[in-house]
Amino acid sequence: MKAVILAAGVGGRMLPLTYTRPKAMLPIANKPILEHIIIQIAETGINEIIVIIGYHDEVIRNYFGDGGRWGVSLSYYIQRQQKGTANALELATDCFNEDLLVMNGDVII
Repeated sequence: MKAVILAAGVGGRMLPLTYTRPKAMLPIANKPILEHIIIQIAETGINEIIVIIGYHDEVIRNYFGDGGRWGVSLSYYIQRQQKGTANALELATDCFNEDLLVMNGDVII
């Protein structure tokens, strides 16, 4: 099983906090929201995660790298133009032949 995290959006309603980073990288309890999500996914036993990135994608890549620090393997797909959730998921269609967990990168559950 793989997980896909949607983290490409601009987060315009969070300006000015998102001028230099995507909304998924805003800190909650001293960790980016996205880190909390990756930790939760890893705790379920899923170790392959695709992160759909776009706005300030370098911030996410530089922070998480290959995911080894969290015991997961991270792959990145880039959504160059933010055209919504369905468009972002379309980038990961090669994963649709197996069970897939899809999560938003800015929601902690």
